[in-house]
Amino acid sequence: MKKSHKKKIPKSFLILCILIVLLLGTAIFAPLLAPHDPNKTELSLSLLKPCKEYPLGCDAMGRCMLSRILYGARVSIFSSLAIVFIVSFIGTLIGVFSGYFGGITDKILSKCISIMQAFPKMILAIAIAGVMGIGIENTIFALCIVEWAEYARLSRSLTMGIRNQTFIKAARVCGESHFSIIIRQIIPNVIPTLIVNASLGIASMIMEVAALSYLGLGVRSPMAEWGAMMNAGRNYLQTDTRLVIIPGAAIFLTAVIFNLFGDKLRDVLDGRV
Repeated sequence: MKKSHKKKIPKSFLILCILIVLLLGTAIFAPLLAPHDPNKTELSLSLLKPCKEYPLGCDAMGRCMLSRILYGARVSIFSSLAIVFIVSFIGTLIGVFSGYFGGITDKILSKCISIMQAFPKMILAIAIAGVMGIGIENTIFALCIVEWAEYARLSRSLTMGIRNQTFIKAARVCGESHFSIIIRQIIPNVIPTLIVNASLGIASMIMEVAALSYLGLGVRSPMAEWGAMMNAGRNYLQTDTRLVIIPGAAIFLTAVIFNLFGDKLRDVLDGRV
């Protein structure tokens, strides 16, 4: 009797899953993990070097760097996750409807997608955020406006590749409605690829949120956010590089972990779909 060989999930993928959980846990439980109030200023502690009470030292305003890094994770990570969820949901719906129905619907929607992709994303996001004003809500809105087209283009392409396959034709012959076919047949077949694309997009979204905050278009002071922390520390770059290196390292490591997670997730899904 032959034994069935199931493909094992790579250990590297499990390790990355653990790291993702730790990152999310750190962000969620920041109020419990932070040793000090992240927004409390004490000028007597300005630019304090790392010590036992302040493991990462203090910034120019005397605020605990470790506490601000932990609280900053909440803004940087969860705002990026929110943006990716929103744009992937909206983009997928638009792309699926465009690719499935074709005709005039596809022409109109594909033109909208092409127009959005013709603009440099970050420049357009900066312009929208600049008009709307400072605030993480405006940052999320600006990035949602410029990012949905990529997901719409991908889902449209995937939908067009399967809309004329046998199982779709069989569903039509059996009298299934367009809505039922989209929900039960099209979306389940495009979701795996879109999930991988979304997981890879989280890293770039973290950097884009940080970039807008660095330019002064993200969070309002004194809210802690990694990009805003780098912006606040750049004036002391020659005297205390720690103020830039610490939040920069947080952005870099988080982006790397999510990027590697997306790559491994793609390998796992490719082996199972």
